[in-house]
Amino acid sequence: MTETFTLGIGERRNITKSFWGTIEDIMYCGMSSENTFSIGLLFSKGYQGHALNLYFPKRSSYITLNKRKYYIIDVNSEYITLQLPE
Repeated sequence: MTETFTLGIGERRNITKSFWGTIEDIMYCGMSSENTFSIGLLFSKGYQGHALNLYFPKRSSYITLNKRKYYIIDVNSEYITLQLPE
């Protein structure tokens, strides 16, 4: 069964939590232009963390984050819908 989820602007979703306490989240950051959207990849451990702001073309059919493929179902200025493969 595939998992589909939608993120609005500024919404976060946990994608990984390791044994060592490192947490990884993704956040939809909206569209920086008509043909480009942005995803934030956030890493944290305890009180320390950092984030990457990644830009992708709107016409992309999938994105790869932390060695995992996410299929893009829908993207617009308000939200993005992603699907994990089986």
